[in-house]
Amino acid sequence: MLKIWGLLLISLVIFTPKTLAQSNDTAEPKQVPLHSPTFKIDGIMDEPQWQQALTIPLLYETSPAENTPAQVKTEAYFIDTGKTLVIGFKAEDPEPEKIRAFLRDRDSAYDDDFVGVLLDTYNDERRALEFFVNPLGVQMDLIQSGNNEDDSWDAIWDSAGQITDFGYVVEMEIPYNELQMPGSVGEKTWGLFAFRIHPRDDRRLYRNVIIDRSNDCFLCQTEKIKGFANADRGRDLEITPTITGLSTKTREPEDPDYGPSDNNFEAGLDVNWGINSNLTLNATINPDFSQVEADSAQLNVNQNFALFFPERRSFFLESSDYFDSNMNLVYTRNIADPDYGVRLVGKYDKNAYGFYYANDTTTNLLLPGALGSDFTTIETDSNNLVGRYRRDFGEHASTFGGTITSREGGDYSNTVISADVNYRLTPKDLFRIQFASSETEYPEELSEEFEQPTDQFSGQSYLARYNHNGRNWRFNAFHQNKDDGFRADSGFISQVGTKKSVIGGGYAWIGTEDNWWNRMDIYSDWDITHDQQGTVLEKEFEGSFGLNGPLQSFYRIGTGVRDRFWDDQLFRENYRFFDFDITPLAGLETGIFIEKGHQVDLSNSRLADLQRFSVYANANIGKHFSVRVNHRYRNLSLPQGNIFTANQTDLRLSYQFNIKQRLRLAVIQTDVNRDISLYNEPDDFNSNSENLSTQLVYSYKVNPRTLMFVGYSDAGTQSDDIESFVTTDKNLFVKFSYAFKR
Repeated sequence: MLKIWGLLLISLVIFTPKTLAQSNDTAEPKQVPLHSPTFKIDGIMDEPQWQQALTIPLLYETSPAENTPAQVKTEAYFIDTGKTLVIGFKAEDPEPEKIRAFLRDRDSAYDDDFVGVLLDTYNDERRALEFFVNPLGVQMDLIQSGNNEDDSWDAIWDSAGQITDFGYVVEMEIPYNELQMPGSVGEKTWGLFAFRIHPRDDRRLYRNVIIDRSNDCFLCQTEKIKGFANADRGRDLEITPTITGLSTKTREPEDPDYGPSDNNFEAGLDVNWGINSNLTLNATINPDFSQVEADSAQLNVNQNFALFFPERRSFFLESSDYFDSNMNLVYTRNIADPDYGVRLVGKYDKNAYGFYYANDTTTNLLLPGALGSDFTTIETDSNNLVGRYRRDFGEHASTFGGTITSREGGDYSNTVISADVNYRLTPKDLFRIQFASSETEYPEELSEEFEQPTDQFSGQSYLARYNHNGRNWRFNAFHQNKDDGFRADSGFISQVGTKKSVIGGGYAWIGTEDNWWNRMDIYSDWDITHDQQGTVLEKEFEGSFGLNGPLQSFYRIGTGVRDRFWDDQLFRENYRFFDFDITPLAGLETGIFIEKGHQVDLSNSRLADLQRFSVYANANIGKHFSVRVNHRYRNLSLPQGNIFTANQTDLRLSYQFNIKQRLRLAVIQTDVNRDISLYNEPDDFNSNSENLSTQLVYSYKVNPRTLMFVGYSDAGTQSDDIESFVTTDKNLFVKFSYAFKR
């Protein structure tokens, strides 16, 4: 099998087309002038040097309209100071009173008016950095890898915005020591998108270049700019000491009093060293890995697979896309409580690489199966090692790479070796393939408790995916095989022992200015999953119709039928759903999702009637105060009554004093009510259970790494055995960190 995959990789490299169609790389790159003044970033643009800046107009509306003239005037200005890239925007608006801008936390102003840039500093059309600012100076920074965006990355840069009588002005200054770039001396060429988001009845996107919707390679269509002869990350060194304090009180629900307080103050150190322009070393000692802000709530009822939570910890977020492949082999939240860690990421020419090692004092394991998954913890330290290499080939956006992961501690070990290739045959057609092999050994007591294999065992997984994404037509096909013995303990793979195939396709209609709608589409797919013995575990056919309309509205209706295997039976689930989102006013967004049909009652192995919905509302009241609420409801019933009814409310209240200071309250409540008489094993469940957690956090952020948090949180529960609600956990916490930059 490995020989076949090796030959396939070689053949793809040999027969890669020399060129792919693109829209914007034929023109001579524009020169960014070099000036070395000091700019005051205040959103005014009154320095005389702005008169010598490279000026790039944003002439085209690329969404929802298709490369039509922009409805308002926007100009972007660029100056290279030798150490920083200074960017200014003048965004005109005939009705400046309608500009949508609110004081918000970092990376949360996507519903506002804003402007910004995408910089492909390697000009490799595979990865880029994005910097956006709203009219009040709120920052958003992201990494775009392929067609995927991730805003968990944070750089240290300066920005300011001012609303004026003609629109608004934004200034940005991005230090070169925050950017990875080629280490070559002399003039460089970068890819550039300049953006403006203009949200009113429609959310209009203006760019400096046209976008060919028949070209699925988004980064292949950037405009090219040149200059930056003195741009050099240098030996950038950032040292961030951290002090954290935590005082905890806990008790069991039946205990009348709390035990003694557990008070803990610790010092830690993070080091970020830009060894050169394209190589970064991160190290951490006794890191603060506390979850400062609560995860978004997820309703875990009638579920048989583990829930996924995103990573929020800064040590793992720096250039995390370097570790991505077509399988989820790297999931850093598996590392729960490390003593220390080291991390290296970089790119040289067409070669990108990443490595990290962390010693974890707790070893959490996700134990996957064909019909469900379990979590457990091994009370031993573990060594966690991940390495990733990727090489670009062909003219545009094709890559092949390899990943190695290893976790081991005591009698436990898991190692995965993987190879993958992403091959863009045409601007519309992309092939992805990957093969992975694992070797695992579990402690004897774990194997017995969870019915896992004993001694050392192995397994393989492979996948193949094809996507055709054109202007109107889309088509996808997918197949993946995961052996019973395959484990990826450094990643997040909750199901193994399966063979899954998917085929789907659809068509989209693009609206014009004469239409009341912007886009309509139909899509359907069929999938089937077998276990390794050939038993059908799931077979599903689904179809849907979607429409983008006025007031930034989105509608989708759909229906499907699913055959689902459970407890040696095959059940037929029918369902229909409706999804709706709308932004009727500035600062107000709301939506609802409704599904009705049938679902397997996993606890009792029978088919039941399903009703579920979720509704959310995000509202800004004035410039400072915001409310975010999300409610989920799920009900399974029989003609005799309700098997269970679950409600979960996630409420977030936030007051943003200014760009740096915020006070936030989070309240998450989950209630589950069951009719125990309808359960086959009623002793395993409570008829009523309630969980409530609250968190109040004050934050002061000079930048993403110089900051202070002060907070309080608690959690409590109520169930059949507890007469009234009992608070079981109380926590006070503080965190101070300061980034020293050379």
